Amino acid sequence: MAADAFARTSAYDRAVCAIYLKHGDDLVEMVEQPYEAEAVLQRLLADYPNLLAGDDDAEPRRRWLLVQRELGIAGEEHGADRWSIDQLFLDEEGVPTLVEVKRSSDTRLRREVVGQLLDYAANASAFWGVDKLRAAFEGRAGAAADDQLATLLGEDVDPDRFWTSVGVNLHAGRLRLIFVADVIPPELRRIVEFLNEQMDRTEVLALEVRQYVERGGDRLTLVPRLIGATEAARQAKGATPSRPKRRWGEADVLDAIRGAQAPEIARRTIALYEFLREQGARPSFGTGADPSVTIWLGEDPDPARANPIAIALYPHGTSCIAIEFRFVREKRTPAELQRWLELLREVPGTKPALADVEAREFRMIGNLQPEEVLASDHALAAFKRAVAEAVTPPSLRP
Repeated sequence: MAADAFARTSAYDRAVCAIYLKHGDDLVEMVEQPYEAEAVLQRLLADYPNLLAGDDDAEPRRRWLLVQRELGIAGEEHGADRWSIDQLFLDEEGVPTLVEVKRSSDTRLRREVVGQLLDYAANASAFWGVDKLRAAFEGRAGAAADDQLATLLGEDVDPDRFWTSVGVNLHAGRLRLIFVADVIPPELRRIVEFLNEQMDRTEVLALEVRQYVERGGDRLTLVPRLIGATEAARQAKGATPSRPKRRWGEADVLDAIRGAQAPEIARRTIALYEFLREQGARPSFGTGADPSVTIWLGEDPDPARANPIAIALYPHGTSCIAIEFRFVREKRTPAELQRWLELLREVPGTKPALADVEAREFRMIGNLQPEEVLASDHALAAFKRAVAEAVTPPSLRP
């Protein structure tokens, strides 16, 4: 017979006071016990990442994928790693989730750990690239990488599309920071709730994972409790109720563009999308919380005729037109990559967002703001011209 767990809780803060495990006709008292080391709790999170959902009873519950433990973070562009985060996870929407683990006996859990994790987040957003994260995940998961992604996303989701979302979230500062301990002290709780209510793009949470063991036995019960997801924080972030993952379509993306952008900007963005489709582009629609699409143009089974580019439209949040150099850097010659970049720089308003492309060896995503790069019909015409010229392979040019 399966065992049933009973907990007596406080109405004030829901802290667990006692746990009893019902196993057959026996009622077994489970005694709270601290973790022997931080590594024990880290291993539990790595093996069972759904613990990060805490006691959130939302349906469907958020899911996580472990990227790597002790992932390095540089303090400057192209610099050596200066710090390492205990664990990095990604959720099904591609939001990087930085996890720092401490035991309650560690006095740094009161305040020092807050500055530490904020330091990590600021530098990770600035100096991590999606290539680094993908390589770290694939290096850890090995042959199981595809299966783990399919478990997170579903069998029909394009992995490249998911990693594009990761890159966009990373550079937009859309992160999640989670402090994890066996007991979250009141001082840290107040700081977490304050930060989560004040920060727009980054979510700040604490996770308390208490451990209860059977006296003289080997049964173990874990009681996770999520802290910081207050109603004020949800309102500040404009949170909406959880909804099932879905595959968006063209009508969803176009409606989202109309709803998120000023009428003239929306008209030009849709005109750009329709131009790409008329040129034979292949759209790959997203499955995240908001409609999105990645558009591939210039693909051809014949290598002599192929010269692909990838452009993504993200109407909501940090509404942008993403130039996904990362996905074509192995599919275009270095000269053609440089040519694509120079053609884009001829479009008004693109130069600031594309300043670091060469320095990052075309591994980055260029996030262009529609109101800047499609500010006029002249700019739209320049964008169309850049696209048309970029996908033409050298062998077919006049």
